[in-house]
Amino acid sequence: MPCPKCGSSRLQKNGFRRGRQQYRCKDCKRQFTETLLPRGYSEDARQICLRMYRLGLALREIERLTGISRSTVSSWIRQQDPDSSDDDALDVTEESEFKWSIGF
Repeated sequence: MPCPKCGSSRLQKNGFRRGRQQYRCKDCKRQFTETLLPRGYSEDARQICLRMYRLGLALREIERLTGISRSTVSSWIRQQDPDSSDDDALDVTEESEFKWSIGF
């Protein structure tokens, strides 16, 4: 296993962090773990939250149901279509409020 920064194979074990072995490069002094853990949410979770938003659920409702922060969901919405205005989201909300007001 080479150093991810300089490619050297001169490594030294350097303790544990969160139950995983740490290594230190003797050449560049960088500390790292053997394998990187994936960060963030899966693409499936992202698509589910975006679909919930398109169906008219509020960000707080999505947060409650999925456990994913509403600020994260909000940033996904902005990344998906940064040119869209908030009018599209209001149309969905107004339509769902209309359905609730007439008893559907």
